Amino acid sequence: MKYNDFIRTTVLSLDEANYELLKKDLIGEYISFSVIEDEDVTKEILAEKLCDYFEKLELKTGKDFDKQVEIYIKDLDLIVGRRIAKSPQPKKNDQTQGSDPRSRKYYNKALETKNYRNITARNLIDYSRIMFCLYAAVIKNRYKEIQDFDFSVTCLDPGRIIASMKTEPETIVMVKKKRFDIKNLYCSDTCTFIMSMILLHKIINDKVQGEYYYE
Repeated sequence: MKYNDFIRTTVLSLDEANYELLKKDLIGEYISFSVIEDEDVTKEILAEKLCDYFEKLELKTGKDFDKQVEIYIKDLDLIVGRRIAKSPQPKKNDQTQGSDPRSRKYYNKALETKNYRNITARNLIDYSRIMFCLYAAVIKNRYKEIQDFDFSVTCLDPGRIIASMKTEPETIVMVKKKRFDIKNLYCSDTCTFIMSMILLHKIINDKVQGEYYYE
């Protein structure tokens, strides 16, 4: 996937309300303008600025956009997967196995994205919707293992989700530090946060426009 295709499918397709919310989340902490006033930043200007960001990110890290997408997918899996209820094990002398918890079924469905040879923006949106809805349930359950979750887009609060991601602990045992280091603008961790905000607002936008007709 090319980063400009990602931006066209997400940022440039937002309605005005969701674009303004995304702009508010990005400008200042992640994206800045030296001459243009924040209120004068149009959708096209922000899209161009984000394309510049991804281009410079590749130069700084040596990782192209496909690799950053791969890292983004892995990052969400790291904070969600360990909190999903496991599949039930067959009881002794009983070869039958109970059905997977609803959270596990959707989580496994999301992980199929990793097997796609060419991940599209649409694939990434669908993956992100499942993972963020699962993560919203994890937050609501005080970061304990979840059996079920709300797949409705109405459960998604971008501010709360991003704030929670910022405080996620490192998964390595005995290492007491935050999972994501976003002090450096041009690094994969920060890229994950920028992509998360873009995709969260795109998911909410699609719900408003009626594209998510299933729950």
